[in-house]
Amino acid sequence: MTYKLSPVRSAVTTALLMMSGASIAADTNKTDNKQEAQEIERVAVTGSRLLRPALTSSLPITTVTSEDIALSGLTSITDVFTRLPAMNGHQVSIDENFGADARNNDGRQKIQLRGLGYARTLNLLDGVRMAADTDGSVDISIIPTTMLKRVDIKKGSASAIYGSDAIAGVVNYQLLKDFEGIKLSASTGISEYNDAPTHTISFVGGSSFDKGGFTLGIEAKKIGTYNRGSRSFYHPDRSDQKIRGIFEGTNFLSIYGPDGNFTYADCDPDTATATYYMMHRNNGTDGSDSSDFSPFSATYKGQVGQACWELEEIAQEEAEKQYKEAHGYNFQGETLDASKRTEYSILLNTYYNFTDTLEGSFQLLYADKENYAQEAAAVVSGLFVSKDNEFNPYGRDVRMNRRLTNLNKRNTTTVTTPLHMRFGLNGELSESWTWSTDLVHSSYEAKTTYPAALNRTLLQDSLSGPEVCLPENNCSALNPFLDLEQLNSELLDAIMIEGIWTEHKATTNTFNLSAVGDVYELPAGNIQVAMGIEYRTEEASNKFDDIRGEYKLVGNLAQEESNIPPKRKIKEAYIETSIPLLEDAYLAKHLSVELAMRYSNYSDSGSSSTPSANIYWKPIEELMVRANYSEGFRAPTLFDLYRGREVLTDRWYSNSSDPCSKTGWEQLALCKSFGARVAKAEPYQWSFEMGGNENLNPETSTSRNIGLVWTPEYLKGFTATLDFWKVDIENAPERLTRVMLRENARTNGELFADLIQRNPTTHVLEHYKSIIINIGKTRSQGYDLDLNYTFPETALGQFRASYSLAEITRGENQYLGDDEWTPSIGRYNNLETKQSFGLFWNKENWSSSFTVAYGSKAFNSDEDDTLDLSDVAEKDKYREAREYARSWSPSYDLKTFTVGYDAEEYGRLNLTVQNPFGETPPFLDDARGYDRGPNPRGRYYTLSWFKEF
Repeated sequence: MTYKLSPVRSAVTTALLMMSGASIAADTNKTDNKQEAQEIERVAVTGSRLLRPALTSSLPITTVTSEDIALSGLTSITDVFTRLPAMNGHQVSIDENFGADARNNDGRQKIQLRGLGYARTLNLLDGVRMAADTDGSVDISIIPTTMLKRVDIKKGSASAIYGSDAIAGVVNYQLLKDFEGIKLSASTGISEYNDAPTHTISFVGGSSFDKGGFTLGIEAKKIGTYNRGSRSFYHPDRSDQKIRGIFEGTNFLSIYGPDGNFTYADCDPDTATATYYMMHRNNGTDGSDSSDFSPFSATYKGQVGQACWELEEIAQEEAEKQYKEAHGYNFQGETLDASKRTEYSILLNTYYNFTDTLEGSFQLLYADKENYAQEAAAVVSGLFVSKDNEFNPYGRDVRMNRRLTNLNKRNTTTVTTPLHMRFGLNGELSESWTWSTDLVHSSYEAKTTYPAALNRTLLQDSLSGPEVCLPENNCSALNPFLDLEQLNSELLDAIMIEGIWTEHKATTNTFNLSAVGDVYELPAGNIQVAMGIEYRTEEASNKFDDIRGEYKLVGNLAQEESNIPPKRKIKEAYIETSIPLLEDAYLAKHLSVELAMRYSNYSDSGSSSTPSANIYWKPIEELMVRANYSEGFRAPTLFDLYRGREVLTDRWYSNSSDPCSKTGWEQLALCKSFGARVAKAEPYQWSFEMGGNENLNPETSTSRNIGLVWTPEYLKGFTATLDFWKVDIENAPERLTRVMLRENARTNGELFADLIQRNPTTHVLEHYKSIIINIGKTRSQGYDLDLNYTFPETALGQFRASYSLAEITRGENQYLGDDEWTPSIGRYNNLETKQSFGLFWNKENWSSSFTVAYGSKAFNSDEDDTLDLSDVAEKDKYREAREYARSWSPSYDLKTFTVGYDAEEYGRLNLTVQNPFGETPPFLDDARGYDRGPNPRGRYYTLSWFKEF
């Protein structure tokens, strides 16, 4: 539909467009016989329901077009987003592996704006929300990249427009519509090591007829991977490297190998002496005699009165160090660095004009994804071979540490089937008013299957003596000292448990009705109003096999209970208005305000009203000022409220969360009442569980933004935008065990008493329940800078340069019971600085580009045993820890080079080279060895072909 604007307003709105940094396609001017005016198509821009020319916005919008994605040569939209400065925080992409039994390695890809969390970024598909998974995140990999028209990324709160979840901003994926003709595309990629291949092929076709039209798209994608053992920088032994030029690296080779080792300790409390023994089973022996083992041991002498567990722990550390140097196992050789995936997507967009003023539309998006991930085999540890086991050559209990590499694998296969359907009607109420209504169904289903796992209980019984290992319990004595292949053949079928799976479902059904139009004409223009109502239901479920509730399994598979939360019902209404105040006045070429209010009522979380106010001011022709104030809220996810019980038993590491086992214990009332420092909970002697919290409240936020856009007349082609932003969040929900345990100890056991269990005699922490609670506040602020310049065309061609900067100048949290704020800026994945630079060139049929994306280093932990902060004031600890601690993720940059040639009737060819200089990722001292930086695949080549008919 086409609406008329005065020439002055048209000029103003064109200037407003510059704020978004998006490109404008020049429209053809038309002349009305009754009134000389310029006709411009007005659309609902992401971040506003009002119809307005082009892509004006009160907050900065970054637009990524389908051409940007195609020319990047990247295989997923997430990898494109990772390079955008606005996307601060960890973006989970296909080039990352986080553990095969972890949910975030099931192929989902998710994003977050300004480091504020996945659930605080609202994802829309053509303006309506997509079904989120049970944790509040949206898997954006379901969107076929070749069928995107563009993606609008609005940075800043939009709860007054879209409701819950839009605290950090909104990402709107707009699919192809009204496409005429046929478009074919294909791409193939390979690394310099001849691995990690990617292949994509797609078809888009569309046509229009007298009263309607359609667009059909089909995409198929296959993504390969590689073994980490093929990259030298993944080798776990980092002892020969330096951290920050100061600290010695760590040997992360594992003591858990296929040959296995068996350990025991002796301790004399009278002399405070402990010796820890590690007996390596020599390959090729049957382990029937002590001579079949290579011994390693370490002795530590402490102070009289020290507990044996402390002495043994120190001796164990030294013995393991010796063992790793001789027999440490490189687990990276079993691990795939990223998921292997196949994806199929289909899109159908249709519309039909019933009359001149009534149009119907239908949209269907369906995808089928299969994701395969593989981690090193799970370890068998914490199990004791009894002295009464007939195969034990030592005559005493020994602990077994072994990795059954060809049996107890950690690989998963996840099949995801998202579905998005939309039925719509829109029409005209009058010359200046339009209406629309939609009925939307959006669903997401993912099922993960696991390989067979070991029954830990029966395995332990089979390692015990005849009094425990009873035939009537399907148990027979097992010889754990055999070679791996022979050991596998002797394992009972009853020990191997199959049929392990996890299934997640989420469904969102939406009905909305809206109208927009002009209500009154002022000297500066028309007052415009948009209003509407929305009714939405949300459903989710987590289902698990019954096996994990029946057995204890080896491999970190929790005992989980299936749960189906009650259906959530949301009723909402909103109104938004734009009021032009001045036009072509002194120091006010344009001045207008926008006001919005949204009321939301949740059946399980109460109600909320969220307002927003925007100001547009153009004092002179070359300068635009924009300001925004908005309030927001985020309702708890169904998963947070109703999560089923998940119990993780027999943890394989010591518990370091108990404040009563740490320095400073005497300052906490509960710890002081115990009379002495409490021992850490030893491996396999403690457990914890997670669950929902039906008393969780929504979080609220207040956001402010002020920005400038400068388009100097004397430097045509140049645009600069600068935006300062600030957001404060209250009632932030977190699952922070350390805060829960500390507050329990500080209040002498009163707070969270029902969630924590201690041994009544030793007071050692034995079990606790970790739930999400409204634990504190978050405040963050920063600024964004964007510079773009298109150079005058010369004989050398057309050049364009761009630079973007996103700087977080303040980020901190205040948790329950704290008087001080804990800084989070530059910590973990909340980077202080992200930048990008691009240089683009085209001449006739040729084009090329070179881009660099930069992320600053991140401080990972302030709990560093090499750093004594006991005499440092609380408010200065974070600064001191950052200055001297060893745990940092290095800064990184991602470089990409492209060159393309338009062969006209033969299509267009593009060659993209990621990491063109073959740079190695920067060293990180952890078990993985790489956190971020140049792609670990190495130099990566992608050849793409596009053709439109």
